[in-house]
Amino acid sequence: MGQLLRLLTLMLLLAAPREAPAAGSPVVIVERPGVVHNFTVDGASVRTMFRDALLQYTRQTSMKTAWTKGLGITPQDIVGIKVSASGGPVMSSRKPLVAAIAESLAEAGVPAYQIVVWDKLEDDLREAEYFPRPEGAPYRVRSVIPETGFDEHVFYVNEVLGRLIWGDLAFQGIKPGRGQAQQAQKHGEKQSVAQMYGQGVSAGSLENQVSNKSYYARLLTQICTKIINVPVCIDNSGVGFNGSLASLAFGMVDNTRRFEGEGNWGDPAIAEILDRPFVRSKVVLHVMDALIVQYAGGPEFSPEYTYPLGAIYLSKDPVAIDSLLVSRVDSWRIGAHIPSLQSMIHYMQTAVEYGLGTSDPKNILLIPLP
Repeated sequence: MGQLLRLLTLMLLLAAPREAPAAGSPVVIVERPGVVHNFTVDGASVRTMFRDALLQYTRQTSMKTAWTKGLGITPQDIVGIKVSASGGPVMSSRKPLVAAIAESLAEAGVPAYQIVVWDKLEDDLREAEYFPRPEGAPYRVRSVIPETGFDEHVFYVNEVLGRLIWGDLAFQGIKPGRGQAQQAQKHGEKQSVAQMYGQGVSAGSLENQVSNKSYYARLLTQICTKIINVPVCIDNSGVGFNGSLASLAFGMVDNTRRFEGEGNWGDPAIAEILDRPFVRSKVVLHVMDALIVQYAGGPEFSPEYTYPLGAIYLSKDPVAIDSLLVSRVDSWRIGAHIPSLQSMIHYMQTAVEYGLGTSDPKNILLIPLP
């Protein structure tokens, strides 16, 4: 009788649906290289990829229940889709993926005017072809700088002092004009928007305009009630990898240049910026755009270092996504005789220590879709 009971118990366990281990971080990966054609992606295919990934991750049967039951988004939420727009039209968060996310949120009952696509700099958004949307569009486009600004009451303090530039909340001065950009081009100099802002005209002594504070964006603290992070798989000379962790952290606060480069590499600032209760509670999902990967020369677009991976990584765990992709990015770098990223990404281990996710392969549940 006892042996029969054990046999019946075993049969029931085998028949029961399998669930992810409690300690594991599920990551859904959809990789279909055929969606990439000459630095563009097939919008309909990307839409299908995202929907397949979201349904699999949430174990739901519709977009509505995936967002509402699976991820806790309601029609009353103001949902911010945080994009990475520093890579221009090609290497910024791709519009077909963002459109697929916005469309699926609409199916969950979120009104279009409550879906906000945003990044830190308006100029970056325009360069990436995210322009202000007309009434009736599936989402709104808003910037932190100069549109919505920073919250003077919510900030991160770090002992490293940073010289303030135009756009930082406490900077006293005016935005650099187009004449500076034209002058630089005449001399054959390539300048990013951030570099341009560093040349802003100060109202006082530049030496006195320093701060140990980084203020959080109002879009995060006051406007959006939920955040979906949509980074791009690209390297970054200042922090190694501009993935789920770095692009979100540095996109939501000001005075970040002080954390970049040798001797710092974003550690521990990236983890500490993200380790706030209001950040943890509002960020409900990370959707990594790895459709086209750039393994060197970032975060600006450098076509010679790109690879048409055709992939989307989807998870609540930003550390798991970044750690999985860094190993792949490093393989391309080594193949091109470019140094590994490993010396620059200690902030990922710090993020693990802060409980922001896991980088241990044994604790990551990979869910690959065909």
